[in-house]
Amino acid sequence: MKKFIIIISFIIFVILITFLSNNMIDDDLDNKVGTRVNNETNNIIEDEVATEYSNLDGKTIAFLGDSLVEGYGNDYKGFDYYMQQSLPSSKFINNSRSGSTVTDNTGTDTIIMLNQVKTLEGNPDIIVFNGGSNDIMGYGLEFLNKDLKKEIGKVELDKTKMTDKSTVMGDFEEVIVELYKKYPDAELYYLDLFLMDDETLEKIAKNKNNIPDIKLRQDEFKEQIKVLCEKLNVKYIEIPDKSIETDKSYRQDDWIHLKEKAYQEISAYILENIK
Repeated sequence: MKKFIIIISFIIFVILITFLSNNMIDDDLDNKVGTRVNNETNNIIEDEVATEYSNLDGKTIAFLGDSLVEGYGNDYKGFDYYMQQSLPSSKFINNSRSGSTVTDNTGTDTIIMLNQVKTLEGNPDIIVFNGGSNDIMGYGLEFLNKDLKKEIGKVELDKTKMTDKSTVMGDFEEVIVELYKKYPDAELYYLDLFLMDDETLEKIAKNKNNIPDIKLRQDEFKEQIKVLCEKLNVKYIEIPDKSIETDKSYRQDDWIHLKEKAYQEISAYILENIK
């Protein structure tokens, strides 16, 4: 009887040890699997971040244009500043200048966009530029001398002919042609930053009688710049978020220049279009 009790006790002991061991193995396996899954998830996230803009990694991206591109009113932190955060190993050049115009009779130095092209250094793979805002609104807002005003003009559709140089579009075509001459392998993107709706114009116009002329010139320019971009194989980026027009969280007190929130959102949109 005593021997029988010993045998039974031994069997129970073996069963208990086996049960505990299996549980420990299962727990260890669960922990390892959990760790592997978490690691895999993290790797996927890291890979997504790494590959989302991988084709832009290490590229040189240049910006030309006016105060909206330069970052005026935002401590001169333009789109290049915020895009650099997503592309730390890429190089950014910002050769824009506040007050710049497309037309070549309104200023000197890099205020004229053609001179921004001529003074641009480095070898950019991608060039993003705006232009035209001051040519359109500068006269109506009485920032520019009306004696220097040029008509918007119409793009010459014949690719073998240049558009009339006495017009804004003629001057802009010269800017783009010069970019191609200097950087034949670069990808060119025009950034449409005409973010002035009727409500905003009412706020900023010194003379309300000038608003119809501003709106007419803006409509003419927007129509013709699309034609010019198509003619010269420039990719056209139009900012879709119309809330930027009247939302004060996007606008400086002058209702013209942009705040950080706008730069962040537009920068992300630019990246989506050039990646």
